[in-house]
Amino acid sequence: MTMCMTPNNAMDTKRPKATATAGDESPQAGGRENGANPKVRMLYENMRFVLESRKVYLDKDINLVKLSQMLYTNTTYLSKVVNKYFGCNLKTLLNRYRVEYAKELLAKEDCNMEHLPAQCGFISRSTFYTAFMRFEHMTPTDYRANMRTQALRAEAGEG
Repeated sequence: MTMCMTPNNAMDTKRPKATATAGDESPQAGGRENGANPKVRMLYENMRFVLESRKVYLDKDINLVKLSQMLYTNTTYLSKVVNKYFGCNLKTLLNRYRVEYAKELLAKEDCNMEHLPAQCGFISRSTFYTAFMRFEHMTPTDYRANMRTQALRAEAGEG
């Protein structure tokens, strides 16, 4: 099972980091290719923008076709860029972003566990829990409890 990595984004330190550097066309290939193809790099940057700024992963109906139309490219090319730059397929990438967003919401006191899956773009509660377990190796409820315990310890100076 390949774990998907989201890109290195200096504006959002909560997101997991990929191994991409400005000169690498293929971060997952360890930089074997010299110089980035400008078209590939632009698609990659546009994809990061729609994921991180527009948060398209919150749309439960987003798929390869809709995303490729949004980015003015074809599905085959987009799929290749996702695989090359993120090391996974689009579904896994979207679920990774959704889980990261869920973690941000779980850190807030007023997060409603019943509405959380839909709020994060998941079609069902079961797909949410499956994805959360896959990436975090614990349930959202356990994650929330751990966050609260850490906050209490930090307040008490044990941190």
